[in-house]
Amino acid sequence: MRHFNFSTLVFLTLTLFSVSPTLASDWVVKQQGAKRSDITTYVRDAENSPIKQFRGVVETQHSIFSAMSVINDISLCQQWIYNCQEARYHHTDDGEKFLWMMFDGVWPASDRDLVMKSSFNQEEVDGPVTVQSIGRPHAAPEQSDYVRIPMLNNSFYLEPLADGWTRITFTTQVDPGGLVPAWIANMVATDAPIRTLEGLQKMMNKEPFRDYSDENVPTELVEKHNLRFSTLGS
Repeated sequence: MRHFNFSTLVFLTLTLFSVSPTLASDWVVKQQGAKRSDITTYVRDAENSPIKQFRGVVETQHSIFSAMSVINDISLCQQWIYNCQEARYHHTDDGEKFLWMMFDGVWPASDRDLVMKSSFNQEEVDGPVTVQSIGRPHAAPEQSDYVRIPMLNNSFYLEPLADGWTRITFTTQVDPGGLVPAWIANMVATDAPIRTLEGLQKMMNKEPFRDYSDENVPTELVEKHNLRFSTLGS
């Protein structure tokens, strides 16, 4: 069994928001970034759950296409999702596709795995893109060496800004399952969003992601998720 920081699990669980993630009054700042490129983190109580919701916000000089491309490429998960062992697609008998991820467990807890369904959503041309994920624990067979994560809600809100920067709002909540007490998951209220967004930022700094822009759009990705950008004549 490998050692694991439960920020991995919290990273994976994102609370779904169908509207712009303007901070609600009950969000409490845990760490305030000193400048716009620093990560600010928040926490709040979750309804009907002892495990808190977590949020991290950061602005980056990279384009929205850079962020989308990293998130979309599951072959990169082990490089920026903290303590990820493996990520692959699982296809059901009726042809539905899910993302199946495995994680190291923190001693003495067992390793965890997660099955989820994700989607890219955009309401208007050139507008923000929300990458939403929700756990589907029964969509793939359980494995004897892993504890299945029973609950996952997930949202990356990617907002292109007027000066070419992108604001990324990452919101997460998870029930890691098994015998993990809520206080352990809640300990990472600040750590999880920071580690997640730092990992994303590092990947966005690498080629080819850092080179994507309005003049260099990853057309295949945009068309795959039915997104609309005026640079492609949408």
